Amino acid sequence: MKQTKNQNSYECKLNYFVCTSLCATKQSYKYIDKVYNSNKKKYDNYSKECAYYNLANSRLLEEELYYKKTLGIITSGEEKEFYYILRMTYKKANLLVKNSNNIVRLSELSIKPNTVSLEELLGNYAATIILAQSENKKLDEDDFFFIAFQEMVKLRTNPLVQSLLKYTYIDKDRKKKLKQIEIDLCDKYPNITKGLNELYMQKEDGSLDFEKLNDYQRIAYALDFVYELEGLNIIPLLNNKPNSTSHEICELINIWINCNGQVDPLNYDVLYSYIIVATKLRRLLETYKDAKKIYFRDIADKDKLLEQDALVNKIIQEKHDLEAKFNKTKSDLEKENEELKEKIRLLENKNKQLEEEITLEPSIKDELAELRNLMFNLSNCEDTTPTNNDVDINKLNNLNAICIGGNDSWINSMKEVLPNWVFIACGVEHFDTALLKNKDYLFVNTISNTHSMYYKAVENKDKSTKIRYINVLNRDRVLYEIENSL
Repeated sequence: MKQTKNQNSYECKLNYFVCTSLCATKQSYKYIDKVYNSNKKKYDNYSKECAYYNLANSRLLEEELYYKKTLGIITSGEEKEFYYILRMTYKKANLLVKNSNNIVRLSELSIKPNTVSLEELLGNYAATIILAQSENKKLDEDDFFFIAFQEMVKLRTNPLVQSLLKYTYIDKDRKKKLKQIEIDLCDKYPNITKGLNELYMQKEDGSLDFEKLNDYQRIAYALDFVYELEGLNIIPLLNNKPNSTSHEICELINIWINCNGQVDPLNYDVLYSYIIVATKLRRLLETYKDAKKIYFRDIADKDKLLEQDALVNKIIQEKHDLEAKFNKTKSDLEKENEELKEKIRLLENKNKQLEEEITLEPSIKDELAELRNLMFNLSNCEDTTPTNNDVDINKLNNLNAICIGGNDSWINSMKEVLPNWVFIACGVEHFDTALLKNKDYLFVNTISNTHSMYYKAVENKDKSTKIRYINVLNRDRVLYEIENSL
């Protein structure tokens, strides 16, 4: 039953009908609550916007509560949830629809008379129609029970029409007649607007003089003792609204006339007794309605407090989570900071160690310098080839030197002029490192050599041994480069 639909349509009336049946059927409450509690705020908003919302006032307290819940679910347009409530509440109706082929007959509903309440019975009929339509099954509209149920829907939905008994809807001529009767009554019974006994009916102590009461008055005042049976004092209820308005009295007179009540100007006792009882009943009903308003206001306040508590708890939990996350992050950072401090300490120690090694290993600087010279020489080779006459062969031959790398033919050529030198050919990986000891110079042939030989020689040489690099093959050029590197 969506808000856009005409509230006087049959579908809306049928949904309103099943709404009143559900709120009066207690076994539906747990299913209504299950759906309603999933989104209270949404269903409350839909319920309040519905044209039928105020009709909840006509229900008993608990029924009004579930009427509003059900109305919100129905008007939200969530058919799946609505059908769930119907199927779970009216299981026999659901079974009938499931077991029927294409045509569903209300007369086949297997509910024995007097085994369920009238509301539950009517709810089963309404649920059968709605569930059948939801499954695109036809209803036997000629079925006697279907026809009778349609009349019941019309009767039940009569309250949807604004009551014509209100003073606003009474025509002018009738209002004049009612006003005159009211004036006559107030003249004869001055306390009628207060709903109180007339003074001539009371004894000196204020109690009723029953001997002065006629039968009609006796019935009216006897009903006052019914309030006492239930522990209620009617006087405070009357004092809550001490004087009936002219319109209220006219409304009561109009109801009396509509019920074919006699209005005899010579004997207003019957009408007077009726108005006294009706006024007290009206005040009692007003008090009941006020109590319901307070009850539902308290429920709304309670729900609001629960929502606020839930929000506060959520915020507190989020705060705790953030604090825990902060503490963990802080702990992790402190741990990481300590680890970094330790790494810095180790690096500082390593740096110090390396600085000491550099200080103790001047040959490293020498090696680096020779490597730079090698790179420079590689990019600045001279085109002219020097001769043996350009170098001091004896000086070179007398050097305490060892040379690693070079092939056999190159080594044999070099031995012809430098017979005092130690040569280790390229590929002789497992040479005796003792050959490196006590040498002044270590010459490395970079053209024909291996990494392993180079590193082995560098790692096992004496600290005082100087490294020089040979990057040419021509013997005269080699001799020239050696002399220049000294």
